[in-house]
Amino acid sequence: MNDTSKKTTPKRISQQELESYLWGAAVLLRGLIDAGDYKQFIFPLLFYKRVSDVWDEEYQAALAESDGDLSYAEFAENHRFQIPAEAQWQAVRQAPKNVGAAIQKAMRAIEAANPDMLDGIFGDAPWTNRERLPDATLKNLIEHFSTRTLSVANVPEDELGNAYEYLIKKFADDSGHTAAEFYTNRTVVHLMTQLLAPKAGESIYDPTCGTGGMLISALDEVKRSGGEYRTLKLYGQERNLITSSIARMNLFLHGVEDFEIIRGDTLANPRHIEGDRLRQFDVILANPPYSIKQWDREAWSSDKWGRNFLGTPPQGRADYAFQQHILTSLTAKGRSAALWPHGVLFRNEEQAMRAKMVEQDWVEAIIGLGPNLFYNSPMESCIVVCNRHKAAARKGKVIFIDAVNEVTRERAQSFLKPEHQQRILSACQAFADVPGFATVATLADIAANASNLSIPLYVKRQTAAPANADEAATRQAAWVQWQTDGRAFWQQMDALVETLDGLCSTRPVAQIIPMPQKAKSPVQPAFKRAVLAAEIVHQLHREQRFGSVKLEKLLFLSEKHFGLEADMQSHYYRQAAGPYDPKAMRSIVSNLRSHKWFDTSKINGRTHYTPLEKVGLHTDYYARYFAHARDSINLLITRFKAASTEQCEIVATLYSAWFDLKAKNEPFVDEDIIREVTHNWHPSKQRIEEARWYKALAWMREHRLTPESVGDLV
Repeated sequence: MNDTSKKTTPKRISQQELESYLWGAAVLLRGLIDAGDYKQFIFPLLFYKRVSDVWDEEYQAALAESDGDLSYAEFAENHRFQIPAEAQWQAVRQAPKNVGAAIQKAMRAIEAANPDMLDGIFGDAPWTNRERLPDATLKNLIEHFSTRTLSVANVPEDELGNAYEYLIKKFADDSGHTAAEFYTNRTVVHLMTQLLAPKAGESIYDPTCGTGGMLISALDEVKRSGGEYRTLKLYGQERNLITSSIARMNLFLHGVEDFEIIRGDTLANPRHIEGDRLRQFDVILANPPYSIKQWDREAWSSDKWGRNFLGTPPQGRADYAFQQHILTSLTAKGRSAALWPHGVLFRNEEQAMRAKMVEQDWVEAIIGLGPNLFYNSPMESCIVVCNRHKAAARKGKVIFIDAVNEVTRERAQSFLKPEHQQRILSACQAFADVPGFATVATLADIAANASNLSIPLYVKRQTAAPANADEAATRQAAWVQWQTDGRAFWQQMDALVETLDGLCSTRPVAQIIPMPQKAKSPVQPAFKRAVLAAEIVHQLHREQRFGSVKLEKLLFLSEKHFGLEADMQSHYYRQAAGPYDPKAMRSIVSNLRSHKWFDTSKINGRTHYTPLEKVGLHTDYYARYFAHARDSINLLITRFKAASTEQCEIVATLYSAWFDLKAKNEPFVDEDIIREVTHNWHPSKQRIEEARWYKALAWMREHRLTPESVGDLV
């Protein structure tokens, strides 16, 4: 077992030291695996080290209590977790070879020894893949983690929990394309928690819990209010195996023991059941996946749990399926806060369900937040607060809050400062009109607007008055007014587009909006292409990994996947970096300069884009030409924001090869796609490991970025 002669107390680790130590482990994996995969290795090792060190700490305490009785010190009653002798950290540390197999064996042994608490908690990382993780790398990882002792005395639960959250944020920053699914802005989460004010003894649930951040925030809120947080029972469901494991580890490392995180698809298979009905909870916090298209709509139409009481959402938008699941899962005194894109407030296709929800008188607050609070996305979000037990003074009323300006951006990160959160919270608590910021509307007011919950319908922005009535408005005031008017206009346009989308599901736009007798001159393809390029550059030009090659691959994927080819008239060739159209790229550079949007320059071989005096003025054209695909294109840009140029090359090349094979109308498999890429394209493709091609294909299928699902993207 353990060496009982060593009783020196390790030095207490500071928060900064702890964070540096944890991130140092991830650095050891750079160049070996993708950043998005760090989490499946680092988190299990961190948890393994923590439970091992806590077991040792408890062992030493029991030893001292029993005057050196070794048998007593090993009694199960003296330990929160059981660590079999062969699964001790030191045993793995001493493994001479096949280190990955030793780690995996130890983790499985710990799970088996703690079936009620730790079953499956370490996930299914491929520890035995020695090509990806050779023994030398794993030994370095083990030795790095061995430099610190993660006992409770040395690293209290709150501090380790904070460091764990830091690591979650860092992994989100580094992974890019998976960040939004993995991490929700914690300042927004804190606001949502404050709005619901969870209390000691209440049950708290997150139906799409991710890494457990909202549950931890609820726990912290009870602590801050002086409540007995140990009486809380936390529940969550998460579809992704790795992420659900991370959530469980997160709760354990925060010192939470009374929780239940279950893996599974919340819509298809809700797992929190009581008897023959859904379990109900006092507090529900949620940031569900937005507008998913791949879900079983037919099963929902006759849902056995009765979650379709408002209706059946359209196939392309499951948002109101999640919202109905949330409402069905509330107790009679329950309240919820869910984070959504603004479309849930006004989309025409969901009008009937939204009207029924409002008529239930459960909607308490609609809060519009500022831009860029969603991870790697410029979109604005909103919080929908519901309460099944409204105070008497709030019955038949809803407060609308326009908090779009309550946001701060520093070092490319957007967040809510404490004062922003407090202003929103105070307005919600006061439940009274605040000119230009908050409006209390009656259900009759909302019904008069056909149950449209769009915030500008209720909260009228105030125009900034000039300092001197005799003077013209200052440039700053004019700028603010222009922004305000522009935002209101585009919100109205978004609503119109959403309405047209709903109508287009049954008949083409040409049947709804007659074409004018004399058509306007067609827009030149080169200009349309330049506008699309300008939008991509506008969103990404500050990113270190962005250059002309990445721009071209995103243009290619946009054109191919969203059916823009006819308008663009591009001609892509099989070149070293993937699909390549030199003529189009030269035209784009010329247009960006001539319209004074961006200039280009070469620095260390990479093209850099510098904003010119008319930067941003392409957006009107972008909204006009690409209204039907704007959200999808923005999502595509987000998916690749943090990706390397080579990752973009891999996906674009696979898409092109896949598209060509599909056009032949002959059966083919993944091996054929990869063979096409590595043998019939540029010889440089052979530099890329075969495993990366297969992984990219899996990622493309996961996000529906394939020629089999043109127009779709998740």
